[in-house]
Amino acid sequence: MALNPSVSNEKRELGHLDHPKEVHTPPSPDFSGEEPRQNVMFADIDEGYDPAFIRSTIRKVDLRLVPVLSLMYCISLIDRTNLGLARQANNLKMHKQLDLSGGNGQRFSIATLVFFIPYIILEIPSQLGLRKFGARWWLGIATILWGVVTVAIGFSPNWQTLAGLRALLGVFEATLFPGAAFLIACWYPRRSMALRMSTFYILSVTVSGFGAAMAYGLSMLDGRNGHAGWTWIFIVQGIITIGIGILSILFLVDFPDKATFLTEEQKELVITRIQRDRADAVVDPMTKAKFFEYLGTAKLWLFAYMFMCGTVASYSLAYFLPRILAEMGFSNMMSQLLVVPPYVWCLFPAVTSAYIADKVKGARSYAIVFNICCLIAGTAMYSQISKTKQAARYAGVFLAIGGSNSFLPLVVSWSQTAIRAQSKRGYASALIIAFGGVGGIVASVAFQEKEAAKGFPSGIYLTLAMNAANVVAVIALRFWMKWKNSRADQGLCVIEGNPDFRYQL
Repeated sequence: MALNPSVSNEKRELGHLDHPKEVHTPPSPDFSGEEPRQNVMFADIDEGYDPAFIRSTIRKVDLRLVPVLSLMYCISLIDRTNLGLARQANNLKMHKQLDLSGGNGQRFSIATLVFFIPYIILEIPSQLGLRKFGARWWLGIATILWGVVTVAIGFSPNWQTLAGLRALLGVFEATLFPGAAFLIACWYPRRSMALRMSTFYILSVTVSGFGAAMAYGLSMLDGRNGHAGWTWIFIVQGIITIGIGILSILFLVDFPDKATFLTEEQKELVITRIQRDRADAVVDPMTKAKFFEYLGTAKLWLFAYMFMCGTVASYSLAYFLPRILAEMGFSNMMSQLLVVPPYVWCLFPAVTSAYIADKVKGARSYAIVFNICCLIAGTAMYSQISKTKQAARYAGVFLAIGGSNSFLPLVVSWSQTAIRAQSKRGYASALIIAFGGVGGIVASVAFQEKEAAKGFPSGIYLTLAMNAANVVAVIALRFWMKWKNSRADQGLCVIEGNPDFRYQL
């Protein structure tokens, strides 16, 4: 049975038990599409349900949702960041064949950053199609299409074609990350969000780290069937992407109200827990009035800034790490293979930080600050600023990659715990991740090819400065949220339109 056998049928329908303190009654599980009722947040969102039934249901959701999204985002990261690996392959053969050294060394930066222009512009519009067509069709078809583009990049005859195809890649990839973040937020209560968001993200990043080893292996096909090694990197990885897109159409789960892999009783459990947690289990359509209201929400812009600072670091390492390692004195082969270990390492700080953020009260902001500090320390170590030896500089790469890729999903999950309404969730995930694209542009411009021999000083100093300011932003937001919670406790304000809603610090 899903509920405790001692609970009456009437109370089973309401999803609650008698309790010594006064609680608000959640709406009936038979949601009809109207706006969510207010004052329905419970201290215990699982009250009245059998713990074993809860565990089995959530495990079922975890196994169907997180691995598929992780696989899709993994290949997304590989396809958008393999440009640096392809350029480094076979002693910079792609760099020479496509004349990327022209234009005062800026052509590679142009090919890198044009991806982010449509990626940023289309983040918010892409969320509209997610609900209309369903997650598996919308995200699955987009994955197939950018796989086709990735294959086409392998046949680029010049740098202009490369840049144009990179821009088209950004069009289709714009759907995935904000869509995945929104989808995860719709399935889990706030106390479980950081761990799921981080698991989805970091599994993708970790596995994508092996893309460097795969790229090196594919580059060994240099000359096979008349194609250079760098072309095989794009062709094979693009074919893999198309296959993953087909699998996602078959296996990716949709939103809770459309879930076909759950029983009605399990679906009721998922929806009731969300309704008790934050009272936004019901779909609310995006309107013009809501859009402009969300546009003026300052905390969302602050979350977006935090995310952008982190992506300046993560994208700069994704695109330029092989070159950075080469400048440290590693051989061409080792500069590609040594990309892998730091991305494997980042799994450990990311999962640990997310677990603490979910389980320890008031730890969300502190977990973010800790990882930003690791990023700052690691960046100073691997750059020539530190004047350290090769081993110490490589250790800094571990700290920088671990720190940046640990706090990025924490920012996304923290933002999702600080809002209500599904339309706002979709908007917030798109806005924040769009600013991640801005961070990619900043990284592409700040890390200049002409400064490679000097250790990219402009990019390094900018990364350090932005993330030092990021620490201040996180702490300031924490104090503001604490002040708002205090005012809400005194009845002086209402947070997110619900008297029971409180920010998680």
